Amino acid sequence: MKKFLYYLRILLFITYLIIMFLLIDKIYLSNFISTLYFILNLLYSIIIILTILSKKEIFKTTISYNILNIGIYLYTILLFKITSTNTTLDIINNQTYFQNNFIMISLLVIGLSCYSLILNNDEKMIIEN
Repeated sequence: MKKFLYYLRILLFITYLIIMFLLIDKIYLSNFISTLYFILNLLYSIIIILTILSKKEIFKTTISYNILNIGIYLYTILLFKITSTNTTLDIINNQTYFQNNFIMISLLVIGLSCYSLILNNDEKMIIEN
């Protein structure tokens, strides 16, 4: 189960990166929240890539960490699906809709980035003891 969640997280992370690329036209809405969202997701992506490259066992076996990451990826994929399949212009061009979602995802990304750093430090303490 732990390995399945880990590999699902990696597969969805790759999809997430593609979706972030496809959402760029929605991200560049020329406001502070959209720019902050883009920067936070870039930093988050770098942290996730570093956790994958570190090959530390704690990132593979922590179920809550993998589930939280999978949740963010699925929410972002759902956001993209809603915006790309909906032809209603009031949703696609509604900045409030995007701002609310960007704020929510940004807060989750900040929390998961901190959680990644905490898990990394916990593994260092486990190894030292």
